[in-house]
Amino acid sequence: MIAATVSDLPRYKGLGANLDRAIDWIMEGSWKTWKEDGKLPIDGDRVFALFMHYDSKLPVDALFETHHNHIDIQMLLEGEELVEVRKDEDLEVAVPYVDDIELQNVPDDRSHICVLKPGGALVLFPEDAHRPSMAYDGVPRPCRKMVLKVLL
Repeated sequence: MIAATVSDLPRYKGLGANLDRAIDWIMEGSWKTWKEDGKLPIDGDRVFALFMHYDSKLPVDALFETHHNHIDIQMLLEGEELVEVRKDEDLEVAVPYVDDIELQNVPDDRSHICVLKPGGALVLFPEDAHRPSMAYDGVPRPCRKMVLKVLL
């Protein structure tokens, strides 16, 4: 996991060509004018962005997710949320792996809690199980997020 400001993302270039392309696209800034929900291709299936509106949720309503084939770069565009992150070992599978996502329950408290706000970014690797979209202050609120999917 990398937690950074968006402006600091270029320091993490060099970890892979697709990640470099994703960071370059973020720094170009064209995403700032994108208003629709849905998928925006950047480099075919190697790098694409998903834009979404949702209400944050209570932790009891959120499950951990993992991805085996890609990196997530999560950026909140509006609102605030908590993202719980931990290594994916010892998780209990709740919904089996389908289309590069697996939803899981966590049996203990070996997690890190990250506050995600506009201007921040979380880079989540396959070993980083994450439970996003949780209400920052315990009260669900509207959020808008961009998630870049970066093929390994």
